[in-house]
Amino acid sequence: MRLLVWAWIVGTILVTGCSRAALSPPTRLVPTRMLTPAPSPTAAAERSDSGWILAASGVEVRTFMTGKDLSDSPVPIYAVRLDPGTIRLRIRYDPEAPQPLRTWFVAHRPLVAVNGGFFTAENQATALIVSDGTVYGTSYAGFGGMLAATPDGRIWIQALRDEPYDPNIPLDQAIQSFPMLIYPGGVVASINDNGQRARRTAVAIDRAGRVLLVVCPTSAFSLQELAAWLASSGMEIDRALNLDGGSSSGIFVDAGAVRWQIDSFAALPSVLLIESRLSSG
Repeated sequence: MRLLVWAWIVGTILVTGCSRAALSPPTRLVPTRMLTPAPSPTAAAERSDSGWILAASGVEVRTFMTGKDLSDSPVPIYAVRLDPGTIRLRIRYDPEAPQPLRTWFVAHRPLVAVNGGFFTAENQATALIVSDGTVYGTSYAGFGGMLAATPDGRIWIQALRDEPYDPNIPLDQAIQSFPMLIYPGGVVASINDNGQRARRTAVAIDRAGRVLLVVCPTSAFSLQELAAWLASSGMEIDRALNLDGGSSSGIFVDAGAVRWQIDSFAALPSVLLIESRLSSG
């Protein structure tokens, strides 16, 4: 089973040496829950952590091979850490023309792209989105969280349970999703999920105020398991918010020599893009 998992990973991610022009047309795959592999006697030895590697100004990447405990075969997790002083957060939203993450990435050429929040069968966001100052949808009330940026570039995550959305605060970009995985102060959320495991995408803020994007491209974690792993990952996370997972999860990175390409299985009406402040003006 591990060979099948790695065959899929190798086919979906290129870490270095891929030019911008080498992106191939998106492939629509049928998402399925991965079977849990039998415990491996070498699982603990195969766990690894690259540590933070500088990819470009303000952009660091880190790869983990990890598991929830030593009885689990290791799975990959990809993380990007961003200096809010050098990057700009952009939310793109087009419910009339949803596209795979690869297509969004090719169209806008950001440093980093990940999927956005939840949406309906009609491709309408289930909560509030702010894209270049334009507000769409209605805020969640009493649950979930919001990643937001002001026109002057300040970026934060707020738990809507404790800090409701305030329409009087001018926002340049924002996206809401649920659940909160880690509450401010590093408090692991108690999540009433059914234990189902799926591909996962999360956005976080660390104790130094840096933005983190984290993607697990295999069906290895439930939401509660992901929250616990993030808290114990060594990334010094202060707060974290779950984004849409399953067939929506994906990440693309084009920063320095780093090229990550993990496409979504689904067409997405919203995406979160990270641009260089210099190139975006």
